[in-house]
Amino acid sequence: MDGFARSAILLFLALRAGDFVTLAAGMWFVPRYVSPQDIGAVLPLTSFATFLSLPVFAFAMTMMRESAVLAAAGERGKVRSLLAGMFAVAAAAVAAAAAAAFALLPRFLSAMRVGDTAAGTLAAAAAFLGCVAPVYTDALQALKRFKSLAAVEVAGAAVRFAVMFVAMPLRALAGYFAGQAALPLFRMAASVIALRRDLAVPAKPYWDRTAARRVAATFAAVLAYQAAPMAAALVEQCVLRDSLPGVDSAGYYMASRFSDFLHCLTFPLLLVMFPYTAGAASGGASTRTYVLRCSATALFAAAAMAAVYRLWGGGLMALMPHGEEYAAYAGYMPHLVAITVLTTCQVFYTNAEVSAGRFGFLRWLIPLHVAYPLALLARASAGGLGIGELLAWFGAASALRFAFAAAAVWRDGKRRSV
Repeated sequence: MDGFARSAILLFLALRAGDFVTLAAGMWFVPRYVSPQDIGAVLPLTSFATFLSLPVFAFAMTMMRESAVLAAAGERGKVRSLLAGMFAVAAAAVAAAAAAAFALLPRFLSAMRVGDTAAGTLAAAAAFLGCVAPVYTDALQALKRFKSLAAVEVAGAAVRFAVMFVAMPLRALAGYFAGQAALPLFRMAASVIALRRDLAVPAKPYWDRTAARRVAATFAAVLAYQAAPMAAALVEQCVLRDSLPGVDSAGYYMASRFSDFLHCLTFPLLLVMFPYTAGAASGGASTRTYVLRCSATALFAAAAMAAVYRLWGGGLMALMPHGEEYAAYAGYMPHLVAITVLTTCQVFYTNAEVSAGRFGFLRWLIPLHVAYPLALLARASAGGLGIGELLAWFGAASALRFAFAAAAVWRDGKRRSV
Protein backbone atom coordinates (compact mmCIF):
# COMPACT_ATOMS: atom_id res chain seq x y z
CA MET A 1 0.00 0.00 0.00
CA ASP A 2 1.53 3.34 -1.07
CA GLY A 3 1.74 6.51 1.03
CA PHE A 4 -1.20 8.12 -0.74
CA ALA A 5 -3.52 5.21 0.07
CA ARG A 6 -2.32 4.96 3.70
CA SER A 7 -2.84 8.68 4.26
CA ALA A 8 -6.27 8.60 2.64
CA ILE A 9 -7.37 5.67 4.84
CA LEU A 10 -6.03 7.37 7.98
CA LEU A 11 -7.94 10.56 7.26
CA PHE A 12 -10.99 8.59 6.19
CA LEU A 13 -11.12 6.91 9.59
CA ALA A 14 -10.38 10.10 11.53
CA LEU A 15 -12.90 12.20 9.64
CA ARG A 16 -15.68 9.74 10.37
CA ALA A 17 -15.93 11.44 13.79
CA GLY A 18 -16.46 14.77 12.07
CA ASP A 19 -18.93 13.20 9.66
CA PHE A 20 -20.84 11.73 12.59
CA VAL A 21 -21.31 15.21 14.02
CA THR A 22 -22.19 16.70 10.62
CA LEU A 23 -24.79 14.02 10.02
CA ALA A 24 -26.08 14.26 13.58
CA ALA A 25 -26.51 18.00 13.08
CA GLY A 26 -28.23 17.67 9.72
CA MET A 27 -30.34 14.61 10.44
CA TRP A 28 -31.07 14.80 14.16
CA PHE A 29 -30.33 18.17 15.80
CA VAL A 30 -31.81 20.34 13.02
CA PRO A 31 -35.09 18.43 12.41
CA ARG A 32 -35.55 17.93 16.15
CA TYR A 33 -35.07 21.52 17.28
CA VAL A 34 -35.47 23.79 14.22
CA SER A 35 -39.01 24.54 13.03
CA PRO A 36 -39.99 23.44 9.48
CA GLN A 37 -40.34 27.12 8.53
CA ASP A 38 -36.67 27.74 9.37
CA ILE A 39 -35.10 24.46 8.20
CA GLY A 40 -35.11 25.60 4.58
CA ALA A 41 -33.11 28.69 5.54
CA VAL A 42 -30.09 26.74 6.83
CA LEU A 43 -28.53 26.06 3.40
CA PRO A 44 -29.00 29.54 1.82
CA LEU A 45 -27.78 31.22 5.01
CA THR A 46 -24.67 29.04 5.03
CA SER A 47 -24.08 29.68 1.31
CA PHE A 48 -24.45 33.44 1.77
CA ALA A 49 -21.98 33.64 4.64
CA THR A 50 -19.50 31.37 2.85
CA PHE A 51 -19.69 33.46 -0.32
CA LEU A 52 -18.87 36.65 1.61
CA SER A 53 -15.85 34.96 3.15
CA LEU A 54 -14.63 33.84 -0.28
CA PRO A 55 -11.44 36.00 -0.32
CA VAL A 56 -10.24 34.32 2.87
CA PHE A 57 -10.95 30.88 1.45
CA ALA A 58 -9.12 31.69 -1.80
CA PHE A 59 -6.16 32.99 0.16
CA ALA A 60 -6.01 29.78 2.20
CA MET A 61 -6.01 27.66 -0.95
CA THR A 62 -3.30 29.81 -2.51
CA MET A 63 -1.11 29.43 0.55
CA MET A 64 -1.71 25.68 0.64
CA ARG A 65 -0.37 25.36 -2.90
CA GLU A 66 2.70 27.48 -2.09
CA SER A 67 3.48 25.58 1.10
CA ALA A 68 2.91 22.20 -0.59
CA VAL A 69 5.48 23.02 -3.27
CA LEU A 70 7.99 24.29 -0.69
CA ALA A 71 7.45 21.26 1.54
CA ALA A 72 7.96 18.91 -1.42
CA ALA A 73 11.30 20.64 -2.05
CA GLY A 74 12.32 20.31 1.62
CA GLU A 75 12.32 24.09 2.18
CA ARG A 76 11.05 24.06 5.79
CA GLY A 77 12.66 27.40 6.59
CA LYS A 78 10.79 29.06 3.74
CA VAL A 79 7.59 27.36 4.86
CA ARG A 80 7.98 29.06 8.24
CA SER A 81 8.37 32.48 6.60
CA LEU A 82 5.39 31.77 4.37
CA LEU A 83 3.19 30.76 7.31
CA ALA A 84 4.11 33.86 9.30
CA GLY A 85 3.07 36.09 6.41
CA MET A 86 -0.11 34.22 5.62
CA PHE A 87 -1.34 34.30 9.23
CA ALA A 88 -1.03 38.10 9.26
CA VAL A 89 -2.78 38.57 5.91
CA ALA A 90 -5.58 36.17 6.89
CA ALA A 91 -6.36 38.26 9.98
CA ALA A 92 -6.71 41.42 7.87
CA ALA A 93 -8.89 39.62 5.30
CA VAL A 94 -11.24 38.35 8.00
CA ALA A 95 -11.75 41.86 9.37
CA ALA A 96 -12.62 43.22 5.91
CA ALA A 97 -14.95 40.33 5.06
CA ALA A 98 -16.71 40.55 8.44
CA ALA A 99 -17.44 44.26 7.93
CA ALA A 100 -19.04 43.52 4.54
CA ALA A 101 -21.08 40.65 5.97
CA PHE A 102 -22.56 42.53 8.88
CA ALA A 103 -23.56 45.37 6.54
CA LEU A 104 -25.40 43.04 4.14
CA LEU A 105 -26.70 40.40 6.55
CA PRO A 106 -29.94 42.06 7.82
CA ARG A 107 -31.38 42.45 4.31
CA PHE A 108 -30.49 38.87 3.38
CA LEU A 109 -32.07 37.49 6.57
CA SER A 110 -35.27 39.33 5.74
CA ALA A 111 -35.31 37.98 2.16
CA MET A 112 -34.78 34.41 3.41
CA ARG A 113 -37.51 34.78 6.06
CA VAL A 114 -35.16 34.36 9.04
CA GLY A 115 -36.14 36.31 12.14
CA ASP A 116 -33.27 35.17 14.39
CA THR A 117 -30.58 37.84 13.98
CA ALA A 118 -28.23 35.97 16.31
CA ALA A 119 -28.37 32.97 13.99
CA GLY A 120 -27.35 35.17 11.06
CA THR A 121 -24.46 36.68 13.01
CA LEU A 122 -23.22 33.27 14.11
CA ALA A 123 -23.61 31.91 10.57
CA ALA A 124 -21.36 34.68 9.28
CA ALA A 125 -18.85 34.08 12.08
CA ALA A 126 -18.85 30.34 11.39
CA ALA A 127 -18.27 30.91 7.68
CA PHE A 128 -15.37 33.32 8.24
CA LEU A 129 -13.73 31.11 10.83
CA GLY A 130 -14.33 28.12 8.58
CA CYS A 131 -12.43 29.86 5.79
CA VAL A 132 -9.59 31.01 8.07
CA ALA A 133 -9.09 27.60 9.69
CA PRO A 134 -7.77 26.03 6.45
CA VAL A 135 -4.91 28.53 6.57
CA TYR A 136 -3.76 26.51 9.58
CA THR A 137 -4.98 22.99 8.77
CA ASP A 138 -3.81 23.27 5.16
CA ALA A 139 -0.31 23.88 6.48
CA LEU A 140 -0.51 20.45 8.16
CA GLN A 141 -1.87 19.01 4.94
CA ALA A 142 0.83 20.56 2.77
CA LEU A 143 3.53 19.24 5.11
CA LYS A 144 1.86 15.79 4.95
CA ARG A 145 1.33 15.85 8.73
CA PHE A 146 -1.72 13.65 8.31
CA LYS A 147 -1.55 12.07 11.78
CA SER A 148 -1.69 15.49 13.42
CA LEU A 149 -4.47 16.54 11.05
CA ALA A 150 -6.44 13.41 11.94
CA ALA A 151 -6.09 14.14 15.67
CA VAL A 152 -7.26 17.74 15.15
CA GLU A 153 -10.34 16.57 13.24
CA VAL A 154 -11.36 13.94 15.80
CA ALA A 155 -11.03 16.31 18.76
CA GLY A 156 -12.71 19.15 16.85
CA ALA A 157 -15.71 16.94 16.12
CA ALA A 158 -16.15 16.29 19.85
CA VAL A 159 -16.04 20.03 20.61
CA ARG A 160 -18.58 20.83 17.92
CA PHE A 161 -20.94 18.09 19.13
CA ALA A 162 -20.74 19.33 22.73
CA VAL A 163 -21.56 22.92 21.74
CA MET A 164 -24.59 21.90 19.68
CA PHE A 165 -25.77 19.46 22.33
CA VAL A 166 -25.83 22.25 24.92
CA ALA A 167 -26.90 25.22 22.78
CA MET A 168 -29.53 23.92 20.34
CA PRO A 169 -32.17 22.99 22.93
CA LEU A 170 -31.90 26.57 24.22
CA ARG A 171 -31.95 28.40 20.87
CA ALA A 172 -32.18 26.07 17.91
CA LEU A 173 -30.91 27.93 14.83
CA ALA A 174 -28.39 30.08 16.71
CA GLY A 175 -27.16 27.00 18.59
CA TYR A 176 -26.60 25.17 15.32
CA PHE A 177 -24.36 27.92 13.96
CA ALA A 178 -22.60 28.26 17.33
CA GLY A 179 -21.51 24.65 16.90
CA GLN A 180 -20.42 25.43 13.34
CA ALA A 181 -18.22 28.27 14.65
CA ALA A 182 -16.72 26.22 17.49
CA LEU A 183 -15.12 23.69 15.12
CA PRO A 184 -12.88 26.08 13.12
CA LEU A 185 -11.90 27.92 16.31
CA PHE A 186 -10.64 24.65 17.74
CA ARG A 187 -8.93 23.71 14.46
CA MET A 188 -6.97 26.96 14.46
CA ALA A 189 -5.78 26.61 18.05
CA ALA A 190 -4.92 22.91 17.73
CA SER A 191 -3.10 23.40 14.42
CA VAL A 192 -0.86 26.09 15.88
CA ILE A 193 0.13 23.63 18.61
CA ALA A 194 0.70 20.85 16.06
CA LEU A 195 2.80 23.17 13.88
CA ARG A 196 5.11 24.33 16.66
CA ARG A 197 7.88 21.93 15.55
CA ASP A 198 7.72 23.18 11.98
CA LEU A 199 7.59 26.82 13.09
CA ALA A 200 10.65 26.28 15.31
CA VAL A 201 13.05 25.76 12.40
CA PRO A 202 15.24 28.74 11.39
CA ALA A 203 13.38 30.98 8.97
CA LYS A 204 14.69 31.49 5.45
CA PRO A 205 13.75 34.49 3.31
CA TYR A 206 10.72 33.80 1.16
CA TRP A 207 8.80 37.01 0.57
CA ASP A 208 10.33 39.01 -2.25
CA ARG A 209 8.93 40.74 -5.31
CA THR A 210 8.91 37.57 -7.40
CA ALA A 211 7.15 35.54 -4.70
CA ALA A 212 4.62 38.33 -4.10
CA ARG A 213 3.79 38.55 -7.81
CA ARG A 214 3.41 34.77 -8.06
CA VAL A 215 1.17 34.62 -4.99
CA ALA A 216 -0.94 37.55 -6.23
CA ALA A 217 -1.44 35.92 -9.65
CA THR A 218 -2.32 32.57 -8.08
CA PHE A 219 -4.69 34.25 -5.61
CA ALA A 220 -6.55 36.03 -8.44
CA ALA A 221 -6.94 32.76 -10.35
CA VAL A 222 -8.06 30.82 -7.25
CA LEU A 223 -10.49 33.62 -6.37
CA ALA A 224 -12.07 33.34 -9.82
CA TYR A 225 -12.09 29.55 -9.49
CA GLN A 226 -13.93 29.66 -6.17
CA ALA A 227 -16.18 32.67 -6.82
CA ALA A 228 -17.97 31.16 -9.81
CA PRO A 229 -19.24 27.93 -8.17
CA MET A 230 -19.94 29.64 -4.84
CA ALA A 231 -22.05 32.28 -6.57
CA ALA A 232 -23.90 29.58 -8.51
CA ALA A 233 -24.55 27.61 -5.30
CA LEU A 234 -25.84 30.74 -3.57
CA VAL A 235 -28.23 31.43 -6.45
CA GLU A 236 -29.43 27.81 -6.33
CA GLN A 237 -30.18 27.96 -2.61
CA CYS A 238 -31.85 31.36 -2.78
CA VAL A 239 -34.03 30.33 -5.72
CA LEU A 240 -34.95 27.13 -3.90
CA ARG A 241 -35.86 28.99 -0.71
CA ASP A 242 -37.73 31.77 -2.54
CA SER A 243 -39.58 29.60 -5.06
CA LEU A 244 -40.79 26.79 -2.81
CA PRO A 245 -43.21 26.75 0.12
CA GLY A 246 -41.56 26.32 3.51
CA VAL A 247 -42.45 22.64 3.76
CA ASP A 248 -40.96 21.90 0.32
CA SER A 249 -37.69 23.70 1.05
CA ALA A 250 -37.53 21.79 4.35
CA GLY A 251 -38.19 18.53 2.49
CA TYR A 252 -35.37 19.30 0.08
CA TYR A 253 -33.05 20.01 3.02
CA MET A 254 -33.93 16.68 4.64
CA ALA A 255 -33.45 14.67 1.44
CA SER A 256 -30.19 16.43 0.61
CA ARG A 257 -28.67 15.40 3.96
CA PHE A 258 -28.53 11.84 2.67
CA SER A 259 -26.39 12.81 -0.31
CA ASP A 260 -23.90 14.26 2.20
CA PHE A 261 -22.92 10.71 3.09
CA LEU A 262 -20.86 10.73 -0.10
CA HIS A 263 -18.65 13.50 1.32
CA CYS A 264 -17.63 11.07 4.08
CA LEU A 265 -15.58 9.35 1.39
CA THR A 266 -14.65 12.14 -1.01
CA PHE A 267 -13.49 14.79 1.47
CA PRO A 268 -10.54 12.71 2.79
CA LEU A 269 -9.56 11.99 -0.82
CA LEU A 270 -9.51 15.71 -1.60
CA LEU A 271 -7.45 16.47 1.50
CA VAL A 272 -4.80 13.89 0.69
CA MET A 273 -4.78 14.42 -3.07
CA PHE A 274 -3.80 18.11 -3.07
CA PRO A 275 -0.22 17.85 -1.72
CA TYR A 276 0.41 14.73 -3.80
CA THR A 277 -0.74 16.34 -7.03
CA ALA A 278 1.20 19.50 -6.20
CA GLY A 279 4.34 17.44 -5.64
CA ALA A 280 3.80 15.41 -8.81
CA ALA A 281 3.28 18.53 -10.92
CA SER A 282 6.35 20.26 -9.49
CA GLY A 283 8.40 17.23 -10.54
CA GLY A 284 6.97 17.19 -14.04
CA ALA A 285 4.77 14.12 -13.48
CA SER A 286 1.09 13.80 -14.42
CA THR A 287 -1.70 14.37 -11.89
CA ARG A 288 -4.15 12.37 -14.02
CA THR A 289 -3.73 9.09 -12.12
CA TYR A 290 -4.79 10.66 -8.82
CA VAL A 291 -7.84 12.26 -10.42
CA LEU A 292 -8.92 9.00 -12.02
CA ARG A 293 -8.39 6.95 -8.85
CA CYS A 294 -10.43 9.34 -6.74
CA SER A 295 -13.18 9.77 -9.34
CA ALA A 296 -13.58 6.02 -9.86
CA THR A 297 -13.88 5.48 -6.10
CA ALA A 298 -16.48 8.24 -5.78
CA LEU A 299 -18.56 7.00 -8.74
CA PHE A 300 -18.61 3.43 -7.40
CA ALA A 301 -19.69 4.60 -3.93
CA ALA A 302 -22.37 6.88 -5.39
CA ALA A 303 -23.84 4.09 -7.50
CA ALA A 304 -24.14 1.84 -4.45
CA MET A 305 -25.61 4.66 -2.38
CA ALA A 306 -28.19 5.60 -5.03
CA ALA A 307 -29.33 1.96 -5.25
CA VAL A 308 -29.82 1.80 -1.47
CA TYR A 309 -31.84 5.02 -1.47
CA ARG A 310 -33.96 3.84 -4.39
CA LEU A 311 -34.92 0.70 -2.47
CA TRP A 312 -35.07 1.89 1.14
CA GLY A 313 -35.01 5.71 1.05
CA GLY A 314 -38.44 6.11 2.61
CA GLY A 315 -37.57 3.86 5.53
CA LEU A 316 -34.31 5.70 6.15
CA MET A 317 -36.08 9.06 6.09
CA ALA A 318 -38.58 7.80 8.66
CA LEU A 319 -35.74 7.15 11.12
CA MET A 320 -35.05 10.90 11.42
CA PRO A 321 -36.91 13.11 13.92
CA HIS A 322 -40.24 14.04 12.28
CA GLY A 323 -39.02 12.07 9.26
CA GLU A 324 -42.48 10.77 8.47
CA GLU A 325 -43.48 14.34 7.59
CA TYR A 326 -40.90 14.33 4.78
CA ALA A 327 -41.36 10.78 3.45
CA ALA A 328 -42.74 12.13 0.17
CA TYR A 329 -39.34 13.68 -0.58
CA ALA A 330 -37.35 10.43 -0.21
CA GLY A 331 -37.60 9.79 -3.96
CA TYR A 332 -35.25 12.70 -4.60
CA MET A 333 -32.35 11.06 -2.71
CA PRO A 334 -30.84 9.14 -5.68
CA HIS A 335 -31.00 12.25 -7.87
CA LEU A 336 -29.18 14.30 -5.24
CA VAL A 337 -26.47 11.64 -4.97
CA ALA A 338 -25.96 11.75 -8.74
CA ILE A 339 -25.69 15.55 -8.70
CA THR A 340 -23.22 15.40 -5.82
CA VAL A 341 -20.90 12.82 -7.39
CA LEU A 342 -20.76 14.58 -10.77
CA THR A 343 -19.80 17.82 -9.06
CA THR A 344 -17.26 16.01 -6.88
CA CYS A 345 -15.49 14.44 -9.86
CA GLN A 346 -15.21 17.86 -11.48
CA VAL A 347 -13.71 19.21 -8.24
CA PHE A 348 -11.15 16.37 -8.18
CA TYR A 349 -9.93 17.53 -11.58
CA THR A 350 -9.99 21.29 -10.97
CA ASN A 351 -8.35 21.01 -7.54
CA ALA A 352 -5.56 18.93 -9.08
CA GLU A 353 -5.07 21.64 -11.71
CA VAL A 354 -4.95 24.35 -9.04
CA SER A 355 -2.34 22.38 -7.09
CA ALA A 356 -0.26 22.21 -10.29
CA GLY A 357 -0.62 25.96 -10.89
CA ARG A 358 -2.61 25.43 -14.09
CA PHE A 359 -5.77 27.50 -14.58
CA GLY A 360 -6.67 26.89 -18.20
CA PHE A 361 -9.90 25.22 -17.05
CA LEU A 362 -11.24 28.66 -16.07
CA ARG A 363 -11.98 29.21 -19.78
CA TRP A 364 -14.93 26.85 -19.49
CA LEU A 365 -15.59 26.81 -15.73
CA ILE A 366 -16.41 30.51 -15.39
CA PRO A 367 -18.71 30.80 -18.45
CA LEU A 368 -20.67 27.75 -17.29
CA HIS A 369 -21.05 29.13 -13.77
CA VAL A 370 -22.15 32.52 -15.09
CA ALA A 371 -24.62 31.37 -17.75
CA TYR A 372 -26.28 28.74 -15.56
CA PRO A 373 -27.32 30.98 -12.62
CA LEU A 374 -28.57 33.66 -15.02
CA ALA A 375 -30.71 31.10 -16.84
CA LEU A 376 -31.98 29.68 -13.54
CA LEU A 377 -32.92 33.14 -12.26
CA ALA A 378 -34.74 33.88 -15.52
CA ARG A 379 -36.71 30.63 -15.19
CA ALA A 380 -37.50 31.28 -11.53
CA SER A 381 -38.83 34.74 -12.31
CA ALA A 382 -41.48 33.12 -14.52
CA GLY A 383 -42.86 31.25 -11.48
CA GLY A 384 -44.21 27.74 -11.06
CA LEU A 385 -40.83 26.17 -10.31
CA GLY A 386 -41.07 22.94 -8.29
CA ILE A 387 -38.50 20.63 -6.68
CA GLY A 388 -38.49 18.22 -9.62
CA GLU A 389 -37.64 20.92 -12.14
CA LEU A 390 -35.09 22.49 -9.80
CA LEU A 391 -33.29 19.15 -9.50
CA ALA A 392 -33.32 18.85 -13.29
CA TRP A 393 -31.57 22.25 -13.50
CA PHE A 394 -29.06 21.29 -10.80
CA GLY A 395 -28.37 17.94 -12.47
CA ALA A 396 -27.94 19.37 -15.97
CA ALA A 397 -25.42 21.94 -14.71
CA SER A 398 -23.44 19.29 -12.80
CA ALA A 399 -23.43 16.92 -15.79
CA LEU A 400 -22.18 19.66 -18.10
CA ARG A 401 -19.31 20.60 -15.78
CA PHE A 402 -18.44 16.91 -15.36
CA ALA A 403 -18.35 16.48 -19.15
CA PHE A 404 -15.89 19.37 -19.57
CA ALA A 405 -13.64 18.01 -16.80
CA ALA A 406 -13.76 14.46 -18.23
CA ALA A 407 -12.87 15.76 -21.68
CA ALA A 408 -9.89 17.65 -20.25
CA VAL A 409 -8.62 14.53 -18.44
CA TRP A 410 -9.01 12.49 -21.65
CA ARG A 411 -7.09 15.07 -23.67
CA ASP A 412 -4.30 15.06 -21.08
CA GLY A 413 -4.01 11.28 -21.27
CA LYS A 414 -4.03 11.30 -25.05
CA ARG A 415 -1.35 14.00 -25.17
CA ARG A 416 0.95 12.09 -22.80
CA SER A 417 0.50 8.83 -24.72
CA VAL A 418 1.78 10.41 -27.94
